[in-house]
Amino acid sequence: MTVRKVIAAVGGPFDDAPPVVDGLVAYSVHRPHPDEPPTQPLDVGNVVVQGVVMAWIDDDAPLEPARWFDAPVTAYLVDERIQIEWTRDWPDGVATPAIEQLAFVPRIPSVTRERFAEHWSERHTPLVRLHHPGMARYVQNVIAAPLTPDARDVDGVAQLYFRTSYDLHERYFDSDAGQRIVFEDVAKFLERGKGWGFMAQETWIHSPSVAA
Repeated sequence: MTVRKVIAAVGGPFDDAPPVVDGLVAYSVHRPHPDEPPTQPLDVGNVVVQGVVMAWIDDDAPLEPARWFDAPVTAYLVDERIQIEWTRDWPDGVATPAIEQLAFVPRIPSVTRERFAEHWSERHTPLVRLHHPGMARYVQNVIAAPLTPDARDVDGVAQLYFRTSYDLHERYFDSDAGQRIVFEDVAKFLERGKGWGFMAQETWIHSPSVAA
């Protein structure tokens, strides 16, 4: 069975229960982390984002994320690329024991969408593995298509997971030299400072496979 991943930013209050969606295979909720709250409101376009949801949907089902909530929604169909994985040992409904850095990122104008995706996955990922020692999980989501009319023009959604605050703040980079290498590479394909994101607390509401 082919499954498609949708990422949607919700611009209003919503609960954790999954919306009624045909073909829903898995569903997770990502809200501002209580220990790492945003320093300012998450203004995206004309809405203040309350959280982000991710839904994995069967290939035959319609994709209508604007109908999922009684709130404005900005949504994208993405190509999910898990670059660093961990073993999950907690059940659905329990917050993931980690801090997730969630970032919606645009490419630089001089790079095509295809080159952006290639560089991010094939050239940047090895640097991440080498120079981010505190990172426990890393997911790249390449934007395949916007699913709502007012979707902001971004090209990827990054999910960086750190098991502890210490890993996030003290072990984000391996060294000053490593930080410089990563930043120099980022400048080759990403528009730094032009996207948006927040430190999130992830909760799997319905997963395709759950540890007993």
